[in-house]
Amino acid sequence: MAYNNKGNNSNNKGYNNNQNQQKVKHSGAKTTKYYPKTGPNAGVEQYLTTGWRLSNKELISIKAVTTSKSKLSEKGWLGSIAVTFTNTKNGSQEFHWGTMQASTGKVVIDAMAFVMNPKAKNGGYAGTFVRSN
Repeated sequence: MAYNNKGNNSNNKGYNNNQNQQKVKHSGAKTTKYYPKTGPNAGVEQYLTTGWRLSNKELISIKAVTTSKSKLSEKGWLGSIAVTFTNTKNGSQEFHWGTMQASTGKVVIDAMAFVMNPKAKNGGYAGTFVRSN
């Protein structure tokens, strides 16, 4: 049986074992606090979590913002977070309601089993989650 080694060690059977290659990121997220100058929330601290995700080779941009209906619970979660998903290739948008952990900016959309976590390692995470009971 012949293997194409392409100058690599003959024990790796044609596979590139280059340890210097970086993993390609498939998602990311970050969070920001701001004070709007106009509108119903003028002067009130608001939270914005933005993220992105590659899905079927298409870039999905995600924006989660607090609204005038967002209220802080006793456990530190904000309800009524407006989350917009935008496909940057074709411009289509989807809207969902979610919840946000005020201390970390983590956004959860239970109906989609989706989470955006800006505190995840390597620049944040945006994607599905599995709920453990």
